[in-house]
Amino acid sequence: MKGFKKVVLFIMLITMTIAVYGCSSKTPSNSVKNYLEEVKKGENADFSKLLNQTLAKAKKDTEKQSEGAPNESTKKFMDSLKNLTYTINSEKINGDSATVNVKVNGPDMASVLGDFLQKAFTTAFSQAFSGNNATQEETDKLFDTMLVESMNNMKYTERTGDISLTKTNGEWKINNDDALTKLLVNLDNSLFNTQNEKPETAKKEVKEMVLNQPFIVETENGNYSLTIEGARATDKRNEFSGIEAKKVAFLDYTYENISFGQQSGQDLYIDGYAFQVLDDQGNVLGDYPVYDENRDPKNTPVGGKCKASATFALPTDSSNLNVTFTRGSEKVAKIIVPIK
Repeated sequence: MKGFKKVVLFIMLITMTIAVYGCSSKTPSNSVKNYLEEVKKGENADFSKLLNQTLAKAKKDTEKQSEGAPNESTKKFMDSLKNLTYTINSEKINGDSATVNVKVNGPDMASVLGDFLQKAFTTAFSQAFSGNNATQEETDKLFDTMLVESMNNMKYTERTGDISLTKTNGEWKINNDDALTKLLVNLDNSLFNTQNEKPETAKKEVKEMVLNQPFIVETENGNYSLTIEGARATDKRNEFSGIEAKKVAFLDYTYENISFGQQSGQDLYIDGYAFQVLDDQGNVLGDYPVYDENRDPKNTPVGGKCKASATFALPTDSSNLNVTFTRGSEKVAKIIVPIK
């Protein structure tokens, strides 16, 4: 039943993904419109990366395959969002808080879940009494296939509700709440109770990385190395971005797949969302939409390595990036990287 639990967690977290991504704009209505348009695209790189990061958190007590690419059910869910339609009815502003009332015709994940659960329970009990000793990989693949089949019959239903926003640094950002999930995909996150999961008994030590020295990461799905090569300021700017940056810096790194995914066939993929980055004043830095085309993160098989970079916007003239490498919600290693 472990594989079944993973799929249920997946359904919960794909809907939570919608609620944690905040677009910003000059008015609450524009912010909501920009956000919904990006959700509809499904192929938006930032949204996809956020989805992978959120799924990694869901799997932290199972197999921690946070570095892997999304599975078929994830892709199917993203495709379903392309057909979402909406009408913005009204907005109300109260100081730094606002609500935008929206009518949505969107995917009905509640009906998908009902169909999937019926099939999954039947299959799980059948396997339990048949003596069929399927591997974990086979079980996971089976449940993922069943979820895709349920999504093939996705219904779209109309819902009307309020999307709440908060004004931060002059920008309107969508709030993280269950009401947004319910409105967009018709699934209530409170139905999933994960409080019975075992807490970690001890906080793991966050190790120190050394510049230009490979750091070995050991996981249940195999091992890999990560090398932080440095940070460099760039004059590149994105004219369409509303992010105010006093400095923009590339964080350069290389990852090498030693044995990650050797058994599962999963490739290694590490992008900028694997790093929590602060400047010298403690400001948490967000990613910035300019890229080094020669250092794109790529899916990397066993025996391969990839040179990559992540771009961060700094509100100060900081001399360093304070970098923490994470796997899901787990902080693994940290390093202070001078900006050249």
